[in-house]
Amino acid sequence: MSALVWKELRENVKWALLAMLALGGAEIYALHHNQEPWQMDLYFRDGITLCKKPFLVATMFGCAAVGGLLGLLQILPELKRDRWAALLHRPVSRGQFFWGKAVAGLLLYLLAAGVPFLVSVWFVATPGNFATPFVPEMIRPGLADLAAGAAYYFAALAVALHGGHIVLRLLPLFAALHVSFFALDEKLFRVALEAALSMALALCLAGWGAIHDRESLRSRPWMGRIAFLIVAFYGACGAGDLAKSLGGILGRAGDQKKIVWQVLAEGAPARLAYVNDVVVAATDAEGKPFAERKYQPDQIRSHSLWPSTTSLYIGDSHGWRPRRDEAGYRESSSYLSASSPFERPRFEQWFHLKKENRYVGFLPDQKVAFASLGSSGFAPADSKAPGFAEGVDGNQFDRVLAIGEGEVLRYAFLTRREIKSIALPAPGPIFGTTNAWARRGTGGVNFLGVALGAGVTVYDAKGGLVAMLPYHHDTDRWGAVSLGVDAEVNRFILQYEPSAWIDENRKKSMPSYVETLDAKGNVLASFTLPPLPPAVNPPQRSTLLAQRMQSPAFFFGEMLYRKIGAALGSERLRDALAKQFGSDLKMTREAGTIIVLIAASLAGVTFFWARRAQLPRGRARLWTASVLVFGLPGFIVFWLAGERPRTVRCASCRLPRRINETHCAHCAAGWPEIVSAGTEIFDPTP
Repeated sequence: MSALVWKELRENVKWALLAMLALGGAEIYALHHNQEPWQMDLYFRDGITLCKKPFLVATMFGCAAVGGLLGLLQILPELKRDRWAALLHRPVSRGQFFWGKAVAGLLLYLLAAGVPFLVSVWFVATPGNFATPFVPEMIRPGLADLAAGAAYYFAALAVALHGGHIVLRLLPLFAALHVSFFALDEKLFRVALEAALSMALALCLAGWGAIHDRESLRSRPWMGRIAFLIVAFYGACGAGDLAKSLGGILGRAGDQKKIVWQVLAEGAPARLAYVNDVVVAATDAEGKPFAERKYQPDQIRSHSLWPSTTSLYIGDSHGWRPRRDEAGYRESSSYLSASSPFERPRFEQWFHLKKENRYVGFLPDQKVAFASLGSSGFAPADSKAPGFAEGVDGNQFDRVLAIGEGEVLRYAFLTRREIKSIALPAPGPIFGTTNAWARRGTGGVNFLGVALGAGVTVYDAKGGLVAMLPYHHDTDRWGAVSLGVDAEVNRFILQYEPSAWIDENRKKSMPSYVETLDAKGNVLASFTLPPLPPAVNPPQRSTLLAQRMQSPAFFFGEMLYRKIGAALGSERLRDALAKQFGSDLKMTREAGTIIVLIAASLAGVTFFWARRAQLPRGRARLWTASVLVFGLPGFIVFWLAGERPRTVRCASCRLPRRINETHCAHCAAGWPEIVSAGTEIFDPTP
């Protein structure tokens, strides 16, 4: 087998080297796209270094293309002019022949796709090349794309080796495509990597089975048959994923509608009605339209305040804690974030490292780190400062980083490299901080809002106390408090909404409140805002159709998976289960009913079709049960992969009869006698 491996390496290494150069050039170019200092705002919006959107496009499509092309180039040229027969007559088994090709192909794939990725990682990790810190966990998206590329390699082998109907031959490619869609949607790196490697293994076994018999599924080893049926099922799912992505042109199943409360520049509330994210109506708190031109639907948003959320709850008597929302393993914001990346001019840029919960400062022009900031204060860049406590985040504004931790508020002056403790006018703890922005002509002034147990304190960029705003409502129930500042900085807005620990169904019936206060905390105006009707957010038609066409095994299996995960303590699965049986209960019931009805109908069609095709009763029942469990994808697999005996019309009953049976299964008639035509040259002479 080693000779076969060397043969494959010699014949195909040139293609691997060519693919390595092409993919490496694409990845390096993607890393440098929008990398200049004056383009950094675009750069941060698209992601950072190894999680940058253009770079991930290069790894996702590049690894898939390299894997697929290498697999096809190994097989297709040898299917011509009896080269295939000559190869199979060598003194090695067909299985050894496949594994020799597979081992060589994987080595070539790692050379073509793995080396450019490693070079990109080395380039990003080398100081002086990028004005951003290197976080090792940011290699995860690229690793997932590499694993998905291996699935495309084995899919190409399976496509080339399998014979029969063209649609059936393409199912392995659609199965690899399903993995790519799954890796894009999945938030956990571990799950995406496991899915890619599992699919690569299934495709590998399907190709290994196909080399034993390219036409007949029953002549393959049992493991190869099972693997091919799994691949065919996920291939049908992948075709559905592709149709769903292309189905965006169908639009939504209706208009998006919502009604929200908006605070105007004067501090009064306004009721805005949106249709497809466009304001179509604006009224005051009493439901009367505004007479002023600036408060008409097309202009009212430009003359409104935008209060910032200071806290999600006040107090901890209910034991509720905010859960850190992970953006997903493909998003750079899961690993680090840029603090105030849009400031001009930018002489230095600070980054928050999420896992270590500390900050690192970079010089954009020189692309070097110059300092770090942690719980012990500022430190040189080469010394790793200890991070802040878990759950403590900072708010940067006007080159100041405000850090609220327990009973202490500290200002880190980034340009002076100093940390100053800020006195609190009321006892802590600090329940949250936010930036409040006051409009000033074409610019604005930033303030810091700090939510305490007694009220919200407002500070300027130097740490001076601007206002102390006491609460005038029950913050145990209305503890989601937002802060706004008017242009003259003499009026402040507090907006009270139901606390985060309250159930979503109860929030729908609870009012909210808006108060206008002066700097001394005196209430100038107060408004009670009644609860609004729920928003109407119809799904995409393609999403609605795809949800009802999925298999019962996936639909109900996902429910069971979430229930088990929630019982084992997973907050993510508990939240997903609560949403599915809470706000989405009606949709869940409708989808489940339709899925079961479709699967039962297709199972009946399958049994009738199988019996009419004269499949054995046991095999017909097995296919029927499979379609009942796996729904439409299972029916597609039966339609394409189900082996049906060849039949002809019976001369007696005119019904189909199998050509390998002596008697008709319907009328028990035998084959008719062959009438002599006098031209039979091999007939015996009397």
